[in-house]
Amino acid sequence: MKILKDRENNTLHTFLQPLYNLHTKPYKIEAKIKKALYFYTYISLTPSQLFYILALYKFIKLYKIVPLWIKVCLQIVIIAPIALLILMNPTIGQVESTVSGPHGDNTLGMSLTLIPIYYLIIKLLNITEFKARWNILWIIPTIFYFLTVLYRIFFEPLTYNQEWFAQYLTLLYFPLLYRWYKDSNITNVAKRALLISILAFLFVDIEGNILFIPEIRWLFHRNDLIVAHAHVAMGIGVFFMVIAMFINHIKELHVAKFINIYLVGILGIFFVLSISGFSQAGFTSISTYNLWIFRTIFGFLAFGFIFAFIKFKISYSKLGFYNLMGVLSDGLGGIFLILLASFLYPILGFGFSGIYEYIVFTFVSMTGVIHYFALKNEAYENILTKISVVIRIFASSMFFALYASGKLGIEALLISFFDLTFVFIYLIFFQSKEYLCKD
Repeated sequence: MKILKDRENNTLHTFLQPLYNLHTKPYKIEAKIKKALYFYTYISLTPSQLFYILALYKFIKLYKIVPLWIKVCLQIVIIAPIALLILMNPTIGQVESTVSGPHGDNTLGMSLTLIPIYYLIIKLLNITEFKARWNILWIIPTIFYFLTVLYRIFFEPLTYNQEWFAQYLTLLYFPLLYRWYKDSNITNVAKRALLISILAFLFVDIEGNILFIPEIRWLFHRNDLIVAHAHVAMGIGVFFMVIAMFINHIKELHVAKFINIYLVGILGIFFVLSISGFSQAGFTSISTYNLWIFRTIFGFLAFGFIFAFIKFKISYSKLGFYNLMGVLSDGLGGIFLILLASFLYPILGFGFSGIYEYIVFTFVSMTGVIHYFALKNEAYENILTKISVVIRIFASSMFFALYASGKLGIEALLISFFDLTFVFIYLIFFQSKEYLCKD
């Protein structure tokens, strides 16, 4: 029943929950789980792979003369889902083997996915014809990977040292990527993004090999250090791989400060989660709870990258400025409360039932949305602002009622007062002027 234990925190745990209640022998339950896992993987992967195959095939038809490298890539896309389904098969594949071995899925991901993608990115972005050199450095790890797979399927499990030999062959990617990067002739902004991605990839390769050392692996198994590892792999490695592909066409990505803000945020998450992982493994006594507060802060900092795509209007009319304040306070504030109120309320000493609060937070967010529409549509600015005032009166009354009935604490009274302040500002400075203009 090892599979049940290892997948306890996985979404498949919910998917397979009915199998836990079967009053059958353990081996029968395990057999059903294996079939369910295989079926779940099959139905989830097949539609997406078919979509990619058809999309690429239609695109390739636009070529009058199809280059050899494109033909090879199309074949890889077709073969990959079939190979993956075989490897995921619980009887002849790698599901059982990778539970205890250091090899398998990580090597598969690096050998058969990321290395070809790096090649394709450089090939597509290169100003002149790109010819890859030192290809033997990716061929050797790939061959050894398939040899280990075939040996496991047809003969017997490999020893841990044999697995390690195959795993260490991935270090050959270091000189390979260096050679490809130096031989590339692409624009500076794309090359900088590609370099960041490659450095993250190499770091993840080194750290991954270290984390698979048996004496280390079980200390950090599924704790926050592994989550930190994944943040670098996906949040920097894969993310900047995508950035490199599109940065020449999206001028907002050329602004270095936004890229730097994102990197500081993701690296902050990495360091905080790494410290949390060491704490969970018993090396330090730092509170994981406090570290996750910092992880959240760095997450918001990384999200600040989105402002690269937002154009700010500097000058507003008085009513426009009123609506802007409504967007910032209610729109962003409402979303902030929906996401973090259950976390922040106890810290601030407020009670949180999770029922009435979310209803009011929704009204708060909708008020911000109306302010946003009023800000963007000058023709309807007055009527939309009036609607926001009506909603504020309703929300203020609701909060005050919840405070008076004892359902919510002093925070409800403060929010009620905040909404009424917006209402009175509108009535005093804008509504009265409308009547004066009419007179």
